[in-house]
Amino acid sequence: MKHNKKRNTAFLYECLIRELTKAIVQENKVKQTKVKGLLREFFSKGKPLKQELDLYSSILESKGMGKDYSKRFLIETKKDFNDLNRKEIFNEQTSLISKINKVLSGQVFSNFVPNYKDLATVGLFLQDSSLKAKKRIMLEDKMLGMVGREEKPLVEMQHIDKLEFHMFVKRFNDTYEHTLLKEQKDLLSNFITSFADNGLGLKCYLNEEIGRLKNAFDSKIEKDATSPLNENFKRVRQKLDNYAKVPLSEASVEEIFYIQDLLAEVQRDVD
Repeated sequence: MKHNKKRNTAFLYECLIRELTKAIVQENKVKQTKVKGLLREFFSKGKPLKQELDLYSSILESKGMGKDYSKRFLIETKKDFNDLNRKEIFNEQTSLISKINKVLSGQVFSNFVPNYKDLATVGLFLQDSSLKAKKRIMLEDKMLGMVGREEKPLVEMQHIDKLEFHMFVKRFNDTYEHTLLKEQKDLLSNFITSFADNGLGLKCYLNEEIGRLKNAFDSKIEKDATSPLNENFKRVRQKLDNYAKVPLSEASVEEIFYIQDLLAEVQRDVD
């Protein structure tokens, strides 16, 4: 079933929240101001997109419901969704998408959103008027499973004193300022700060960095087709693809660190 993520209000909101988180971790005050401005403009109380977002949230936050109650709840929520001014919401989404592109960047829509599958499922359910009966029934069953499942308990993260954290980052920067590549320092900095946002900033960074590494190795493989190192480049390229299939770990961060070093070394040899 096709899903247009840019017409999913909850997805747009989550992308902005992740962009704000990145700006806070990176201490980018200018970007923080821009993102907060968009959130206030489009998601303040009473705004059309805020009303629609509340309906998404009511479904996403509902867990452990009985089957009969789940059915009634979903029917009533969908009624509320259809009662909203659909044309007004569409126009607001269009305006928000345009402003994100102009004020921030189209890369915002590529931010890692952990619960994207659930957001897409809810979006399809609420907007499924054009779906055939079989697909509607499949989607409804999926929604019943979503609101009926038990919520997993949150794992409490160990608190780190803010002053202690900043001292640690300063020591890191002082130690490695002249010995690491910029991208390696960025990787390690994001890894160090990953405790603060449950790894969100690190995941966002890796989405972009792995994409950069893939493009670089694709270029090397195509350009140096007869090189004896070509097979090694292909194996590294395959490993980069595999990171999307496994949970993020300290070991994978370490591997990416060395891949960054390898790419820089190869590029230096060419230069």
